[in-house]
Amino acid sequence: MAPSNDRIEAAIEKLTNVSIELKQMLAVHELRITNQEKSSGELHVVVDKRREELDQKLKEVYDTIRDRDDKILTEIKNVREEHNRHYNCLDSKFNAMQKYIWLAIGGGMVITWVLSNITNFIKFTH
Repeated sequence: MAPSNDRIEAAIEKLTNVSIELKQMLAVHELRITNQEKSSGELHVVVDKRREELDQKLKEVYDTIRDRDDKILTEIKNVREEHNRHYNCLDSKFNAMQKYIWLAIGGGMVITWVLSNITNFIKFTH
C-alpha cells in the first residue's frame, strides 16, 4: 500500500499545485477584469464629457447661425423699406414731372391752335 499512498500523495500534491496555480491565474484575471472595468468606466466618463462638450458647441453654432439669420433678415427688411421709400419718392417726382409735361403739351397745343387760327380771330373782330 505504500506505493499507492505515495502515488496518491503525489497526485494530491500535484492537484494542490494546480489549485494554487489556478488561484493565481484567477487572481490575475480578476485583476485584469477589474482594471478593464475601471478603464471602461473612465472611458464612459470621457465619452459622456465629450458628448456634453459637443452638444454645447453645437448649441453655440446653432445660436450663432440663428443670430446671423436674424441680422440678415433685419438688414433685408431695412433695405426693402429703404427701397420702398426711394421708389415712392421717385414715383412722386415722376408723377409731378409727368403732370408738367402734359401741361406743357396742352399749353403748346393751345398756343399752336391760337397761332394757327389768329387770322380768323382778327378777321372776325374787324
